[in-house]
This record gives sequence, structure tokens and C-alpha cells, in this order.
Amino acid sequence: MKTVSMIKLSIFLLIFSSHNIANASGGGGGAASKYYQLSPAMVVNVTDQGKVRHLQIDIQLRLANPADNTIVNEHKPAIQHELVMLLSGREAKDVRTTHGKEALRAEATKRLKTVIEKNTGRPIITDVYFTSFVIQ
Repeated sequence: MKTVSMIKLSIFLLIFSSHNIANASGGGGGAASKYYQLSPAMVVNVTDQGKVRHLQIDIQLRLANPADNTIVNEHKPAIQHELVMLLSGREAKDVRTTHGKEALRAEATKRLKTVIEKNTGRPIITDVYFTSFVIQ
């Protein structure tokens, strides 16, 4: 009887520890994120009273479905191109204010939705967020 109990205990511990290892390594059926981090950070030139400055911006995309992460990754070059075209050559004074950043974010959202829908035939990106915004 003790042997059967020891075997059951061993099986339980084995299953429990396997489950914990899978969860700790990102496996185990955890939910995928609705956010997609574009990396590396975007770096573009902006002008500031005739001087060239650099805008470094970290961007996250909110997806309608977390499973669309792979589709976004596949179309990442088109997304990055669209962002470079949108951000390059901006006036620093126009994007320093909260209002300016929000207007830029809204335009980025609109343009990325269009680009991804053109490439996939369906809306995948629901919003764009700037998680870091530095002008140097």
C-alpha cells in the first residue's frame, strides 16, 4: 500500500513540477498578448528651428486578436516603412506638445490600419501607442 501511495505522490509531483516549468518558460497555454512591440525603436530626423534633431520612439500596436501577432510580424517591413514616412522630417515643435503627440498617434493609427488591411484584407491593428518619445 505504501508503494502505491509513493507512486501516486511521485506522479503528482512530476506533473505539478512540469506544469510550473512550462508556465515559467512562457508555455503552458498562457494567453497571447494583444500588444505587439515594434522593435527596435524607430529613430528618424526631425527639424528644430533649422537644426536636425533625432526622434526616438518606441511603439506598441494593439491587435484585435492576439493570434494576429504572427501576421503583424510578417508585415513588419511595410509597417516600419509607413512609420518612417510619417515621422521623418516633422517639425520638433509640432510633436513636443501633448496635442501634437496625440495627433501624430492618431495619424499613425489611421495609416497603419490602412497598410495592414491592404496587405491582409482585414483589420488587425486597433490602436497605436507611443511608449517612449524622445527628441534629442
